[in-house]
Amino acid sequence: MAEADPHDDRRLTAKGQATRDRIVQIAAELILSEGVSSFNMDALRRAASVSGSQLAHYFTDKGELIRAVVERQTNVVLDFHRQPKLRTLDTFDDFERWIDLNMRYLRRTGYSGTPTYHALAGQLGKSDATTRDTLAAGYWQWIMLLENSFQRMKDRHILISDADARKLALLVVSAHQGGATLSFTYRAEWPHADALRFALNYARLFAVNPAERVARAARRPRGRREIGGSAPDDAASGLTRKGRATRARIVDVAADLMFRRGVADTSIDDVRTTASVSGSQISHYFDGKRDLTRKVITARREHVQSFHTQPRLGDLDSLAALQAWADLTMADVDTVYRRGGCVYGSLAGELIGADAEIHQDLAAGYDRWIALFKNGLTEMRRRGDLRPDADPRHLAVSLVAAHQGGAMVTFITEDPEPLRATIYGAVDYARSFAPPAPRG
Repeated sequence: MAEADPHDDRRLTAKGQATRDRIVQIAAELILSEGVSSFNMDALRRAASVSGSQLAHYFTDKGELIRAVVERQTNVVLDFHRQPKLRTLDTFDDFERWIDLNMRYLRRTGYSGTPTYHALAGQLGKSDATTRDTLAAGYWQWIMLLENSFQRMKDRHILISDADARKLALLVVSAHQGGATLSFTYRAEWPHADALRFALNYARLFAVNPAERVARAARRPRGRREIGGSAPDDAASGLTRKGRATRARIVDVAADLMFRRGVADTSIDDVRTTASVSGSQISHYFDGKRDLTRKVITARREHVQSFHTQPRLGDLDSLAALQAWADLTMADVDTVYRRGGCVYGSLAGELIGADAEIHQDLAAGYDRWIALFKNGLTEMRRRGDLRPDADPRHLAVSLVAAHQGGAMVTFITEDPEPLRATIYGAVDYARSFAPPAPRG
């Protein structure tokens, strides 16, 4: 007979369960507000006003507690989708209400310090394999819930028989997570509004009723940022050529370590040792880890720029170029995305609780990325490759959010399908705005 687990919460009294739930809630808030690296059991004990013996009674160690936080938030996500206001979540009207409720929830969070699922995945995804498996289990439960919703829509002939319920669910979850990551970076609601509108409009492409296939316009929420500004300059002025080379090499080493281990688990000493430089050299080029992290953001921003301006993609001003972008992205799925997520988006996810200046750095990179797509899509509309009702800004945000969410879910689950379904879906969404082919 298997030995009973002393930490099985089914053995707790009502009072004990309430205490455990309160500890998990406070732990979630501390992880998001203080960061994973600063989170410890002593800080939790003080914040929750409990003793060390009480913590030990409910949780064997920090890892078990963190996994309890993830499991709690999984249930929050599932309960959100099962709330009575969404009825059975198997009509387009239900999903329109789902968008409205998501946006209301986003406003209530205040964009920081809240244990939303994308925030936990961004902060904890690189902490350890067991925690990542717990996060992945939560994603698969969410995906299965939505897959069942879309399958019911097929069974009721709301969606055509060719609609793939699994792919639709993967796309909706990934778009949701990408839009939320951008919204928490910008501290604004418009990225999430665009991402959710993209997800539902894409699902509408498979409607049986032609009237339901018509794309609904993206919201114009207050505080929407104008896309197209330049990122802050980070030129290494005042350094010799050798100094610039050394500085760049240190940044490259730090970027690789942060990508593989996570920002929280990469120390200045780790960078110094791996780069084979002295502490005085590190101090000469960087004013501590925060400054080095900002330089890594800059380097990754340039990486994204370089990838999207390679000759094969031209000016991203044709559907063929967008398809090539998706193909090139998927070519890196095993070497990049399953290994650590997006080189830029993983920074945004981990630094979700950082200060305003770092968020401005990250937002500037997203501005530049979105502008690359927006400029290409604007030219496509000018040439007539897209209909006049196509919104280049909305489509551009949709492409970036699709990439960011797909990359996050693919990394956590170690499955390429979330990224594949979402970025190819985003390209097909842009393609849906092409004018009909002439007859004859």
